[in-house]
Amino acid sequence: MKKAGKIVMMISAVLILSGFALWDVPRNQLRLFLERNAIEKTAHDYLRAEMKKDFRQVYDLLAPSSDYRKAHSYEAFLKDTGSYPPMTMDSYKIVRICHLRDNDVKQRYPEVEKFVQVEVDVTFAESGPDSIFNYSFTFLKEKGRWYKG
Repeated sequence: MKKAGKIVMMISAVLILSGFALWDVPRNQLRLFLERNAIEKTAHDYLRAEMKKDFRQVYDLLAPSSDYRKAHSYEAFLKDTGSYPPMTMDSYKIVRICHLRDNDVKQRYPEVEKFVQVEVDVTFAESGPDSIFNYSFTFLKEKGRWYKG
């Protein structure tokens, strides 16, 4: 009976591990657990740079493969930021990091390894502390590093 129990346990373990390897949801949840600190650090770096209006840092944290960054130099980015009414981010809170997924559009973005959503609550100085705006930002991983999409 002990031998049969061990066989059942081994088969169960193989089936569970196969499920993780073949089923995207649990596999991506595990990957998200492993990547969370790096994603969160990049999101904080990006949001702090936005708060400080450190445009060099904001630009550097934009993904090199993004359509915007491919089409705009840093100087063009500065012109763009100057052409919009200034909004001052007063505070932010990362609400959740979710939907980590592999790049399924490799033809369009061959450099991108993964995408993830970062949901953030933001308040602006101009709107007051009681006006909270919720944003969902896409971050992506290129060459082992996370960037704002």
